[in-house]
Amino acid sequence: MAQDPAQRWNRTEGVLVVPGTQPDAVAARLEAERVVARLEWYPATPHLLSLTLLADADGRVAVTPPSRGGVMAGTRISELVESLAREFSGDVTIGPASFNALPVDVALPTVASETPEGSRTVVVSPLSAYMVPLQATLLERPLAVTSLPALDRRIVMYSGEGNQLGSFGWDKESLPALVLTVDARDIAVRAVTTGESEDDAVFSWGMTSQYVWGGVAEPGPALRALVDEMLTDSTDVSLVAAAVPGADAEAVAEAFSTPGIDGLVALIDALGLPDWVASVLTGRLAPAEAPGAVVHEPRGLSNAVGRSVGLMLQDPEAPGSAFWQTYIRVVTERPWLMRAGVALEAGIGGALIGTAVHRRDRTGVAHRGLLATGVVLLVDAVAEASLASWTRHRELRRRADQEMALVAEELGA
Repeated sequence: MAQDPAQRWNRTEGVLVVPGTQPDAVAARLEAERVVARLEWYPATPHLLSLTLLADADGRVAVTPPSRGGVMAGTRISELVESLAREFSGDVTIGPASFNALPVDVALPTVASETPEGSRTVVVSPLSAYMVPLQATLLERPLAVTSLPALDRRIVMYSGEGNQLGSFGWDKESLPALVLTVDARDIAVRAVTTGESEDDAVFSWGMTSQYVWGGVAEPGPALRALVDEMLTDSTDVSLVAAAVPGADAEAVAEAFSTPGIDGLVALIDALGLPDWVASVLTGRLAPAEAPGAVVHEPRGLSNAVGRSVGLMLQDPEAPGSAFWQTYIRVVTERPWLMRAGVALEAGIGGALIGTAVHRRDRTGVAHRGLLATGVVLLVDAVAEASLASWTRHRELRRRADQEMALVAEELGA
C-alpha cells in the first residue's frame, strides 16, 4: 500500500459554484488529477456542488499513486482550488482555501425559493407534550402535536419556513429524535441521538452522490475501506431504527435503497408509524388535520407557561402532579404565604444588589457574584408572583364553574 501507515488523513469539505458546468465534467477533472473525492448535488442545481476529499496536516490532497494501491499525498489544496476555479470559471472553496474566477458579468442560475407551504416536517420524539406550547413560542411558529402511547412517542408537525425544532438545541428528554422532512428540493431523514450534529445519522433521497476513485477504474480493498471510513456520511440504519421503539432495522435499510417518495413511505412503514404521517409529509394532509392533533400557537411566554402547566394538571400521572396540586391549594387558600415568600426572596435579591453597588462605590469594583445572585433572585421572585397569580385565578374560576354546575344540576332536579 502506497501510503505510510503513520499517515493521518483529515476529511476536508468544500463547495464549487460552476455555472454552465455539469458534475460529470468536474468528476473527470478530479480523475485526471487522481484525486479521491466525493461529489454531491441536487438535480435542480447541478452547478452547486459539495466536494469532500482527504488532506494531510500539510494541506496536501490524497491521490492514487500511478502504479500501486491506496493513496498518497499529492497537490496542495490551494493549488487544486485555483486549478478548478480557473478551468470552470467558478468560485471554489475547499477547507481554508478559496479562489473566485467567476466572470464579473456572469449571471448565476436562480434557485427558486421555497414557498411557505413547500416544506413539511414531522418530528418523532419522546418530548413531553407539556413542552410543546413552550417550543411553539420559542420557535415562533404553530406546532401540531399528537401522541403515540404504544410507542411512548410524540409526533410534532409543522410546515413552511421558519425555525426548526432543535434550532436552539435539544434537551435530553427529547432524544432520540427522528426528523423527517420533505421540501421542494429534498426528501430526508435525520436521527438525532446526542444533540451534537456530528453524531446525527442523515439520509437523503433527493441528493445525488458520486465517488471519484482517483486514477483507478476499480478501487482496491484498502482504498475502498479508507473512503468508507473518511468520506461516507453516517447513515447508520441502526441509529434511525433505534429512534423509534419496535422499528424493523432490515426494512429501514430497504427503505433507504428505495428511491424518492416511495422510500420515505417505506421508511414510515418500517418504523411502525401511522399511515397518515406520509400524508402530512406529502402535503395531502395538513398538520392540524392529523388524527388527534392539538395545535399550539405562539402566543407569548406567559400564555405558553400557562398552557404547559394546565396540561400537566390535567394529567394525574404526570411527574410532579401531586406537587402541583399542593401548590394550587397553597396559592388559592393561603395566598399570604406565597406573597410573604416572594417578598422575602425579592428583599434578599435587592439587598444583594445593593451590597454589590455599595462595594463598587467604595472600592471601584463590583462583586459579580453578589450582583448575579441578586438579579436571579429578583427575576425568580417576579416569575413566581406571576405564576402564583395566574394559578390562583385559574383555580378560583374552575371552582366557581364547578359550583354553578352543581347549582344548575340541583335546580334541574
